[in-house]
Amino acid sequence: MGFVRDLIHAGGTGGLNWHVHAHYSRKRWQPTVQLIDQFLAQVTPKSEHLLLIGGSAGWMMPPSWLARFKRIDAFDIDPLAPWLFDWRHGRRLKALGIEVHHHRLDALVALPEILKEHTHACIWFDNVLGQHRYRLRDEARVERELDQLKTTLQGRNWGSLHDVLSGPTDGRLLPAGLNVWSHHVTAKQGMVTAFSQKLLTSVGAKDVWQDHLTGHVFAADTHTTWMPWAFKPNYWHWLQAGWVSA
Repeated sequence: MGFVRDLIHAGGTGGLNWHVHAHYSRKRWQPTVQLIDQFLAQVTPKSEHLLLIGGSAGWMMPPSWLARFKRIDAFDIDPLAPWLFDWRHGRRLKALGIEVHHHRLDALVALPEILKEHTHACIWFDNVLGQHRYRLRDEARVERELDQLKTTLQGRNWGSLHDVLSGPTDGRLLPAGLNVWSHHVTAKQGMVTAFSQKLLTSVGAKDVWQDHLTGHVFAADTHTTWMPWAFKPNYWHWLQAGWVSA
């Protein structure tokens, strides 16, 4: 029964339900994927080896980013992730001579060991840290563990894309080019209440929005990019992306 639950829900953060939704949402998500691509194009990884944490099937993963590495070790708890990731990206990566190794593992729990095993690799958390609160259901512990990440990763080259806020909207449509909706601020500036209110107003937020407890993933002076994500037509997320060079 545990395997069946993982197949359908993957701990509440993936599984068959997620993949079906992602497949049918591809067109709506494409403007956000373009913003992610633009962000990652500005990143200069100092290694040709990537540890991809929580990449799932790579539904929002720009192929151009993956193509910058010679080896990718992908970690995910979702049993469907390896097959679907290879279905979406495998042929192109293989043609480029890039090795992809899949690991069904809770990388957030095993992170210290993973870092010791791969001492020179850079790390990318692919829209996974914002889901930590749904797996643990203990807000104090979630904030503590996410805050600790930058210490655990000290001296490494790493980055993350993650949810910060999410909630219902009034259904307004944003223009095709979402560039005008992305914001470039330090992590500290992103935590200012007035800034959060600006983000919510811009997408017609209503009712109560969820705080994903990722506000202290990055050090205060880290340069970050915020981008909107139409997760559902009337339910949006604000994502934060940042990269830390050792």
